Amino acid sequence: METGLRTASDSQGNEFDLVPWQCPTCGPGPVKVLGLRGGPSHHRYRLGIESRIVQCRGCQLIFPDPFPVPKSPQALYGDPANYFEAHDLDGKIRNYRELIRSALAKAGKGTDAAILDVGSGRGDLLRAAQLEGVPGAVGLEFSEAMIDFAARNFGLTVLNQSIEEHAGQKPGFYDVVILNAVLEHVYDPGSMIAAASKLLKPGGVLYLDLPQEPNLLTRLGNALNRLRRCRSVLNLSPSWPPFHVYGFNRKSLSTLLEKHGVGIESIRIYANARVPSRFSRKDRAIAFVGTQIMRLANLTGTAGNMFVWARRTGASG
Repeated sequence: METGLRTASDSQGNEFDLVPWQCPTCGPGPVKVLGLRGGPSHHRYRLGIESRIVQCRGCQLIFPDPFPVPKSPQALYGDPANYFEAHDLDGKIRNYRELIRSALAKAGKGTDAAILDVGSGRGDLLRAAQLEGVPGAVGLEFSEAMIDFAARNFGLTVLNQSIEEHAGQKPGFYDVVILNAVLEHVYDPGSMIAAASKLLKPGGVLYLDLPQEPNLLTRLGNALNRLRRCRSVLNLSPSWPPFHVYGFNRKSLSTLLEKHGVGIESIRIYANARVPSRFSRKDRAIAFVGTQIMRLANLTGTAGNMFVWARRTGASG
């Protein structure tokens, strides 16, 4: 995919190339235009730039087209405190310790397991592995600020290396590969899954935590906007934190994984029900209604997050 000629800037001065895009799993093919997202007219806080959101009619993956490719990715992820502002570090580490224990059980391994954490961020999960006595946990991260945070706060060494580069060095090495809130951020998820499959031992375990799109909240919000003759949609956040550029669901995820020799074993659908708000009465009312919808979504399996356990079943793609 070639860099487009058009560019756009957000209110913070971040610049994006607007690149014509296609489904990374299905390739060229028909899409359904869902609406517009971001910018002064299509975000309630006027965040990001305006993006057209589409859905592949083949695998149902949701993505922006044209695709806002940042001119400076390091700038977008360059402030750990700001990016993870709403995240409880100690709470996440506690939850990740449970995840590490589950991963070891799924892989049928003890603390000698080889675990790869892709997109380590501040090193939360690696710190959890450290506390669980798992020395063979390796992290990959592209953000220099995140790598520095992990080193200063936890004494962790995180590799500034892509998963594709690492797969060339360590094929068939890992018992577990973890993509925790990562796949929805990358520009080429097919390349990432192919590399993850290559890195896994035969029968190795892949864990993914990622948003589910569409979900009950986005479906209802989009329907309300259509009734109001508004072109805004609620899917994705392609040009502002947390920079979600792909929206997967059961069909789109299973199609991608199976293409690269990975089969899904279980999916849990659940999300934090609280929708954050600012101080205006209108915004608090919107957040209250959104929170009730998310609570209902958790009861009906239509919530906004998927927690997926999968396994390498065949030859890597």
